[in-house]
Amino acid sequence: MSGIPRLAVLLVLPLLAPAASAVASTPHGSGGAAMVNPSTPTGIVNPTSSGSVFTRTLRQGDHGADVKTLQTWLTDVGDTVPRTGYFGSMTKAAVFQFQTTENLAPVTGVAGRLTAETLLAAVKKTAKGSGVLDTPGQSLAGTGSWVFPLEPISRVVSPSAWTLDQGVDIGTVNNACGANVVEVAMTAGTIVQEGIDGFGPAAPVLKVATGPYAGRYIYYGHALPALVPVGTQVTAGEPIAEVGCGDVGLSSAPHIEIGISDVGGPPCCPGYQETSPAMYDIVLSLFKKAGGS
Repeated sequence: MSGIPRLAVLLVLPLLAPAASAVASTPHGSGGAAMVNPSTPTGIVNPTSSGSVFTRTLRQGDHGADVKTLQTWLTDVGDTVPRTGYFGSMTKAAVFQFQTTENLAPVTGVAGRLTAETLLAAVKKTAKGSGVLDTPGQSLAGTGSWVFPLEPISRVVSPSAWTLDQGVDIGTVNNACGANVVEVAMTAGTIVQEGIDGFGPAAPVLKVATGPYAGRYIYYGHALPALVPVGTQVTAGEPIAEVGCGDVGLSSAPHIEIGISDVGGPPCCPGYQETSPAMYDIVLSLFKKAGGS
């Protein structure tokens, strides 16, 4: 995933769940590390219902989507740390600095309940309102002619194994990649950029041409290679890239992170869960429309 967001958090959504099946591959250290159905929280919980932000205390040596969320939030409040999903010495130093700044005690570099709650509150203070059409039932407006971003649909893992961060992380069955899984334009538009920090040197950015999302940008993280040059006008379903094999950008398994910019935002990338809940609704609808299950 990208290392450059300005955060705009909605509510805490779940980020980690078991893979959907024995053949479904789950990208670790990726744009959303692990992937999950947002209705089944396991790694992160809603603090208003349980009194806790994470389901465990996070400390040096831990791995997981919750660690990546911690790293994202630390970065968004100014204590920059790479979002790898691994709690190493840099993450410990960032937690230590945050605890010191917030006058939390004891200052240990361990993210327990108080630190997590204080960090989430700080993140919410920095968040701006999302301009995406994310009102329930409205995010699908104008997307009737859109298509799912990966082909063939048979090589896409179940939505129960997707996750949300800046965009929606979608893995492939048995880590299929390259010409075996092609990335296509979700709608008509123009390829305005290829290569995004954290997403790889060929990650395409598509500027939407028409409809309520016109002028917004859809990015395809972890793609390699790109199949069309910058400036190409494309139609819905036209191949524009392949799912990158190996480690493409900040990723350790083949997958796509598909996301959309906020209204008036830069081509890439939105903040953590700024627009991804709406994008999740869109791609889930298109997945089902394409015959996915």
